[in-house]
This record gives sequence, C-alpha cells and structure tokens, in this order.
Amino acid sequence: MEDRYDLKIRARYARRVISIGLVCNLLLMIFKLTVGLWGKSSALVADAVNSLSDSITDAVALIGFCITGKPHDATHDFGHAKFETLSTLVIGIFLIAAAGFILWNSIDKIISVAGGVSIEKISIIALIPAAFTMGVKELLYVYTNGMAKKLDSSTLKLKAWDHRSDVFLAGGTFLGIAGAVLLGEKWRVLDPITAAILGMIILRLAIPLVMESINELLEASLPEQEEKDILDIIWNIPDVRGIHDLKTRRLGPHIAVSVHIMLEGGMTLNRAHDITVQLERDFKRRFGPHSIITIHMEPADSRRLSKSYPKPEEKES
Repeated sequence: MEDRYDLKIRARYARRVISIGLVCNLLLMIFKLTVGLWGKSSALVADAVNSLSDSITDAVALIGFCITGKPHDATHDFGHAKFETLSTLVIGIFLIAAAGFILWNSIDKIISVAGGVSIEKISIIALIPAAFTMGVKELLYVYTNGMAKKLDSSTLKLKAWDHRSDVFLAGGTFLGIAGAVLLGEKWRVLDPITAAILGMIILRLAIPLVMESINELLEASLPEQEEKDILDIIWNIPDVRGIHDLKTRRLGPHIAVSVHIMLEGGMTLNRAHDITVQLERDFKRRFGPHSIITIHMEPADSRRLSKSYPKPEEKES
C-alpha cells in the first residue's frame, strides 16, 4: 500500500505505535515494581526491570522514527533511514544490559539459598501484575506486529516480538511466583530461578538483533536470495548481455544497489537509456519506490562477458 512507502506517513504511524507501547510499559513497570518490592518477589522486580528497559527502548525508537521520517537533505543524500537501524542497535544493547542485571541479581539469590539463607515469604498479591501483564502485552503484540507488516519496519517487528516475549516472560513469572507462594518455604527458590530464566531468554533474543544491526551499519551485503532476485530482474531485460560487480547494502527498511550491465556496443544512447529506466522501474516495483539502484553501462565484449554472472538457465546447466 502507498502509506507503507511514504516516509512521513510511515514515521507518523510508527511513532503512534511506539508511543502506545511506551505508555503501557511505563504503567506496567510502576505497577510491577511497586507490588514486587512490597510482595518480596525478585521475579516480579526482574519483570519490572524488563518493562523499564522496554520503556527506554521505546523512547529510543520514538526518537529514531522522528529522525527516520525526515527526507534526504544536504548532509544526508541517502536520507535518514539508517537511524532506524541505529535505534534497533541501541534497543538490543539495552535489552542485553537488562538481562545481565536480572541474571546477576537472581543468581546471587540462588547461591544464597544454596548456602542456607532462606528467602522471605512472597505475597500472593504478586500474581496479579504478572497475570495483568500477559493480557496487555498480547494485545500490544497483535497491534504492533500488524503495523510492522504494514509499514515494513524492522524496529516495529523487533518491538512486536519484544511484546510477545514479554507474554511468555510474564507467564513464567506467574508460574514461578505461584510455585514459590503455594508450595512452601523450600520452593521459594523458584522465584529467583524464574527470574534467571527470564534473563537468559531476554539475552537470547537481544544478541542476534544487535549482531544484525551491526552488520547493517557496517554495510553488509544483502542475503543471497535477495541478490538473486536483483539479478533475475536485470536478466529479464532481453537486451542485457551480461552483469557484473553487483554491490548491495541496506538503508533501514530500504536497499541500495550498484551494478554494471553490459549492452551491445552499437546500441544507441536513447535505447540504452530506455533500458536503464525500465530496469529502475522494475527494481523499485519489487523493492519499493525509496530503494536506490545505480547502473553503470558497458559495451559487451569477450573480456567483460567473462566476468559476468551466469544467466539462471546457464547456471542450472
């Protein structure tokens, strides 16, 4: 749909989604932290810390989308789309930091229990915020994931799965607190064990996101399948004799491509220009109107053709 590719409209919708998540996370954090401290539940406090990190990452994403929505200017010829990648990286780092804090705190309690130190009695009231969080976070997941698909946003996709992971985290928190409350004193260790498991889950979700963002900021090439799709688009133009020196990278939700194509040496300049216009049109139809393709034309000869990527049928044979 058109809204998906209009940078200003896309950024406005994304800011609305992030703002809703930010308000919900702040309220959940206050609720869980208050009840967790009063009810003596480390699992609930850990979940509150997770909500605090979510609030911080929501604020970072909100700032990122405010910048991403700006058109290209004199100092940013390719626009500001990579600010979305940068915000994803910051979000991932905050998640790793939150996971580290949760693991450190919970493991310290588990070691204390193993050394004979008893854990204070946990209030059954601590179950209420955990149950409430599951419902709120599932609704946020459905809404955010739908908008991520509509806007083709990696940051919103990340936030959606962050909400979905919080559903399971809150479920684990609920079970851990329930076990610690209902099964007696010796089972209170379930509460910090649950907190440790939550920390490991957050860590496992965050590390791949950080690595993906770093690769994008370091100009990593597109995946092999996307590069194959680009070559197929070029080979679909009958007058193209050869292709070489394909270079690709990602600019936030968009992609940028540089490629050399080989044409007949005697072809008129008008015809060669028409081919590049057709190629650009086909490329933008496949990858979106804000994608960028730079085409260098060369006359086809045996030396240049020897460097060409093989046509699909030639590769199969």
